Amino acid sequence: MRATWRLALLLAVSAVRCASPSSVLAVDASNVLVLYNSASADGAQIANYYAAVHPGVQLLAINGIGTSEAITADDYLNIVRPQVLSALTPQRSVIATTKGLPLRIQVTQPPPTATFPNLPTYTDPYGEVHSILNWQAYSSFESELANIDTISSWEMMGDQSYSLADHFVRNPYYDATTSFSHDQYGTRLTARLDGYSVADVLGAIDRAQDAVVGPLNSPNGAMHFVVDNDPAQQYDATMNRLVNNVLTPAGVAHTYDDSSVFLGTAPGPVIGYDSHGVHQSSTPSNYITSGLDLNLADGAVFTSLESYNAYSFNSGGYTGGQGQVAQWLAIGGTAGVGYVQEPTASWVTVSNEDILFESLLLGRTFAESAWAANYQLSYVNTVIGDPLMRWRLLSFGDVNADGFVDISDLAIMGSHWTNSAAPGGYGWGIGDLNSDGTVDISDLAILGANWGTTSSWAVGQANVAGFSSGDLGDAILPYIHNIPEPGTWLLLLLATIGMLGFRLGARRRV
Repeated sequence: MRATWRLALLLAVSAVRCASPSSVLAVDASNVLVLYNSASADGAQIANYYAAVHPGVQLLAINGIGTSEAITADDYLNIVRPQVLSALTPQRSVIATTKGLPLRIQVTQPPPTATFPNLPTYTDPYGEVHSILNWQAYSSFESELANIDTISSWEMMGDQSYSLADHFVRNPYYDATTSFSHDQYGTRLTARLDGYSVADVLGAIDRAQDAVVGPLNSPNGAMHFVVDNDPAQQYDATMNRLVNNVLTPAGVAHTYDDSSVFLGTAPGPVIGYDSHGVHQSSTPSNYITSGLDLNLADGAVFTSLESYNAYSFNSGGYTGGQGQVAQWLAIGGTAGVGYVQEPTASWVTVSNEDILFESLLLGRTFAESAWAANYQLSYVNTVIGDPLMRWRLLSFGDVNADGFVDISDLAIMGSHWTNSAAPGGYGWGIGDLNSDGTVDISDLAILGANWGTTSSWAVGQANVAGFSSGDLGDAILPYIHNIPEPGTWLLLLLATIGMLGFRLGARRRV
C-alpha cells in the first residue's frame, strides 16, 4: 500500500503545479523593538521569552525609571523617549512594551488656558476632573509611543484635539487597508505584553502562536464571536456594524444579543468577545471571572466599551471592579484592546470593533488590526498582546495548517486513507475535512476543490486593498475558497483514485 500511495503521489504531482511561495510577512520580528524596564526582573523575563519565540526582535532596556504603572509626562519626555528614539530606525516600526514599564502617563502641569480658554470640565465617577474635547491629562504609554516621532512636549501630550481631522494626534493608519510601514505612515505600531503574572503573559504569548482558526463554516473550526450589545447604551453602532457588515456577510458563527440581558455563554470556542461590560445594567460584578462561561480559543481577543478596562495589570491594582483585560488574559484569553483612563467614549476615542475584527479575519497582524481600529494617538487607548499574532484562517483542505493546500496535505490524507473513528474522532489534522469520522473520497473532493489555494497570511499579504467593512463577504470567501481549473482537479482525482485502487463505498477499518 505504501508503494502504491507514493506512486499516486508522484502522478498527482505531475498532474498539478504545486508552487508554494515562501512566507514573507509584511510585519515580522525584524520590525519589532521590545522594551523592558532594567529595574524589573519580570519585564526582562518576558522580553527574553518573546525574543526566543520571535527570533530577530531587538531588545532595549530602559533605565532610570521605577516600576510604577504611572509616570509623569516630564519623565517620559526626558528619560524614556530619548532612549527609545536612539534605538529606533524606520525598519523598527513596531514597539512592544513589557510588564514593569509605565502603563499611563500623566501631564501634571495645568491646562494652558491661554491656548484653550473656557473649556468646560466634568468630574467622572471616580472623582477625576476632565476637560471636554481638547484637554486630557492622561495618555497610555503605548499610545504615546505610537506617536513618539512627533510628540515632543507636555503641551502636545495634553492637546488631544481629536475633533480636528488634520491634527497630529489623528492616527494616519486609522481604517487603513494596507499593511503597515513606518515610511508610509510616519507613526509606529505598539502593543503591551502584560498581565497579572509573568505566567499569564507567557501563556498569552504561547496562545498567540497557536491562533489557528478553522475555515468559515467548518464543523470543527474555532470561529465563534460573542457580541453583547445593549441598545439602551450609547456608542453601539460599531457593534451593529460588526455583526451586520462583517460577521454575517462572511458566514462567521456568532452569538449576538441586542437587549439589556447579559450574554455570558456561547455554543463554540470563542475567538472574539465584544460587549458594553460594566456599562450594561445586567452585567454581574467581576463578570470576566464570575459571569463568563466561555471556551476561549487560542488567539481570543477582547474588546469592551468600558472606561477603565485596562487601568491596571497588577492583581488588586484597581478597586472599582474594572481592569478587565488583565482578567481576560488570566482566564485564557490571548489579547485585548482597552483604556487606561476615561476615554470620553465616542467612535473617535474608542476602538472600532468592526474594523478590528475585520482586519484580523483578513490576515493582518494584531498590532495592525488594533491600531487600524483606533482613530486617535497620544490618548488613553492601549493594545495588549503579541503584536505579531495573526489569526491563521485556514482554507478548506489545508490539513497541516501551513497556509497552502498542496501536495503535503494530500500526503497526510493518503497516509490515513479510510481510517475511521466516531464522527469527529480524528478531525482536520489527518484529512477528515468534513468531520464524519472517516478519511475518504468526500474529504478528497474537498481538498481537490481547493487545490492550490494560498491563505493570505502565508504570503504576508492581507490582500485588503480597497476593501471596506461591507466587502468582507465578497472579498474573503472567493479568496480562501479559490476553485482551480476543472482539468487540474480532474487529473489529480483520477491519478490518485487510479493508483490507490479506490472503490466508492469501500472502507478499511482500523
